[in-house]
Amino acid sequence: MLLCFGSVKGSPGTTTLALAMAARWPHPGVPPVVVEVDAAGGDLGSRWDTYDEPGLASLASGSHAGPIGDGAWFTQHLRVGADVIVAPPSDAAAATVDELRARGPGVLRELAAVRPVFADLGRLDARSPALGYLDKADELLLVARPVPEELRHLRMRVPILSRRCPAVCLVLVGDGPYHPDDIADYLQIEVAATVPYDPLAADILAGRKRPRRWGQPGARREAGWTRRPLLAAARTLTLAYRPSEPTPDTTARRNATATRRNVTQAVRERLEVTS
Repeated sequence: MLLCFGSVKGSPGTTTLALAMAARWPHPGVPPVVVEVDAAGGDLGSRWDTYDEPGLASLASGSHAGPIGDGAWFTQHLRVGADVIVAPPSDAAAATVDELRARGPGVLRELAAVRPVFADLGRLDARSPALGYLDKADELLLVARPVPEELRHLRMRVPILSRRCPAVCLVLVGDGPYHPDDIADYLQIEVAATVPYDPLAADILAGRKRPRRWGQPGARREAGWTRRPLLAAARTLTLAYRPSEPTPDTTARRNATATRRNVTQAVRERLEVTS
């Protein structure tokens, strides 16, 4: 499964949502990996004070040599319980994303055959070098706040993105003056979830806050920080996605996405209760 994350305006928390969903992934098997493919520069390495490598640049180089398997050679593990392939900051990221422009979508599709891949594409404007990943994606989750200045930009951009990706859904962050159903009608796309604005959880996911107790792998009781509203909402959202065999063509990907949509209404209601 190749699930892409992006935004069209502002910084609504796209990276935070992708990381939260990876950290709270409930399904057995190989866990997801968050891949930063943002030409504006990666944030996770800076937030967690990690090295830039292994990361996206080594993935770009290593993909020349042959199959990349489960991507372990390029992956770092963050203490929140998520595997990530980090992008370097600023211009170094732009150069790496440009190097991967032609080959990268196929590489992530190959990786998605082994484990779920959450590709953080950053801001998707008309010139974004990450647009090619949408051609290989199973779904695009657009992250936005339910406020007029973001929704109007989305209305202009969604038709273009929908031509690249077989399924485009919206995740709303925080409260706003409009009901999710009205936003879905306005944008003519599905609102997959409404997640709460939770600054403390965002700080934990960014490495700025340290919980009193980190969860231990295999522990019977979950660490308290995982029950924060944002983390709980992210876990609920992940229940709508189940790892499956990759679907090689657009028609098959549409059918797979239709199956997921059967549970979307129930998931959204649970998220709204959580928030």
